[in-house]
Amino acid sequence: MAVAIWKDHFSNLGSVASQYFRIRVNNSTIYQGRAFRAASSGNLYVRINDICADYLSQTPPPVPTSSISGRTFPVSFTVQKSSNGSSWTTVETVDFNDDWSYDPSFDPSTMGMSFPITGRIDLRQKVIQTRYASGGVTASAKYGSTTRSISLSLQTSTDFTAFWNSQARAGAGRIEFPCSTYATYSGKTLTRVTIGLVTYKVATTCPKYCLYYKNPFGGYDSLLLEGAVTRSHSVARDTFKADYDNSIRGREEWDYMNEVTEILNANTGYLTEDESGRMPYLLDSTDVFLVDLDNPNAYIPATIDTSTYSFQAVNRLGMKMMNHTFDIRISQNTYRR
Repeated sequence: MAVAIWKDHFSNLGSVASQYFRIRVNNSTIYQGRAFRAASSGNLYVRINDICADYLSQTPPPVPTSSISGRTFPVSFTVQKSSNGSSWTTVETVDFNDDWSYDPSFDPSTMGMSFPITGRIDLRQKVIQTRYASGGVTASAKYGSTTRSISLSLQTSTDFTAFWNSQARAGAGRIEFPCSTYATYSGKTLTRVTIGLVTYKVATTCPKYCLYYKNPFGGYDSLLLEGAVTRSHSVARDTFKADYDNSIRGREEWDYMNEVTEILNANTGYLTEDESGRMPYLLDSTDVFLVDLDNPNAYIPATIDTSTYSFQAVNRLGMKMMNHTFDIRISQNTYRR
């Protein structure tokens, strides 16, 4: 069974004072070093999960090439030891899942990888789920009182666009449900769809933005920004002063380059207490993409700019719903010269 990458895992290199060791994936060495025993007696142990975590976080080059394939999980790491650095003996092989939930009772390979904050979707977006299982699933789509079963295949594309490259690495593959393709059936409009253990409900509002993000269990979810969203630009100006002539009107100070950072101040809309409790899945995420639903096929890398946030129980607030406000920063600045 695979181990969550946050769990400390120690490999036993034997009762020696020092030992060369290396870690390999698919017969390629990803790390090699020499370990020294801290105590004067006992066996020599090395903690390998932090080393392996660096490998899991590496993104393949963003270029289409047949020689690179999407990474699937779990990843098998082989630990080997050597007394001289040339002759190697295998110590063990450890499978790690890209699970940062810090939940000892959770196993994403059996309990699933998708836990959206609200489960509300827009007819212009794609619903996505990443999965450890290697097979497809059947989606149950509701159109009023009519239910339609739709077979969804596992997608494992390796085109290395910014968003789908991450998707290919996140599990055995991903399931896609393009809402626009299945928006209507027998003259009725899609109202909800169930994929695996998750039911998504079509929002009655018409939000402009949606976020896709990697959750702590290694899967990807989405969140509609159903509250108000304000866009703003932060401009850092680079200027220099030139010679001038007091007898004429001229330009002494020149603005030769502006660095523009785009920031969105987002509101979630009102959430239940359970939904609010899942907000850290997004706010703590290291992999976030912004989608303008007027152009739903463009996935823009973004980061959450808000560094602190708090949550309170509904009973303390004395109300039934709550909302969250946070800042989203587009990851790539623009420049005007």
